[in-house]
Amino acid sequence: MQTLKDDIRQRIVAVAREEFIAHDARSTSIRTVARRAGIAAGNVYNYFRSKDELFCEVLHPLIDALNRYLLSHNEEQHLSIEVFSVRKFQDEYIMAMRTLVKNFRPELRLLLFHAESTSLAGYKERIIEHQTRIGKEYLRLMKARYPHINIDISPFFLHIASSMWVNIFCELVEHEDYDESEVNRALEQYVAYSMAGWRELMKP
Repeated sequence: MQTLKDDIRQRIVAVAREEFIAHDARSTSIRTVARRAGIAAGNVYNYFRSKDELFCEVLHPLIDALNRYLLSHNEEQHLSIEVFSVRKFQDEYIMAMRTLVKNFRPELRLLLFHAESTSLAGYKERIIEHQTRIGKEYLRLMKARYPHINIDISPFFLHIASSMWVNIFCELVEHEDYDESEVNRALEQYVAYSMAGWRELMKP
């Protein structure tokens, strides 16, 4: 019986994902999701209390992956002075960003551009604020390891830097009209540009 219920739940989520991606949250109806999932509309509410809860469930894997990606910035292997000069750190940064976009581009479009009328509306600003907090913690952790570096960085500048990063991320999600080599070249140049600025500010 539990297996059957799990199968129905997964079917609802899979169909809802397709509907949300095709029509966005506002235009998707529970009735259509139910019909395509082969169940009565009222039965959907045995699994999800509202369309908003179903929308959040569809985007849960993305949000979980996005949070892991953001928090990885402060993981042990990245708390190294070598991050300012060793190419492998920059390559890992680019690869992680590209992988996230590749794995979740339709969901990212939903979250960043088509989440109006849901509890996830304005999520871009949440990412910016989250990234800003992570940046402040990164500076603190790096100062503890390398007392000579400068971490007297304007909180407003951290917000601006986080906003710039999120906007670049949005551009990656939005545009598929550039080939892979051009996207990689642009990201490599952005990382080089960014690292030069942080070296000037933090003086590692």
